[in-house]
Amino acid sequence: MQYVFSMTSRMVTIAITCAVLLCVLLFLLGMEIGARMNHSPPTAEMAAYDAHVSPPVAATAPPVVVAQPSSPAAADMAALPASSTL
Repeated sequence: MQYVFSMTSRMVTIAITCAVLLCVLLFLLGMEIGARMNHSPPTAEMAAYDAHVSPPVAATAPPVVVAQPSSPAAADMAALPASSTL
């Protein structure tokens, strides 16, 4: 008995979509596994390595925020266009 196997364009689209979805899910699973493996406690060797390699962190002042005026000041009135109604 002979079997004929043919795929329609719809079946090809479904197969490609499933393959792409499988690849995306495997990638995300690998990212999750990698993130969980990275949270292992540091060993004594790593602590000594980090102490020699990382530069000291200097204390910095918080950034200064300058408030912008909501309306133009009197000195800026000359820069505004003249009114056309007299």
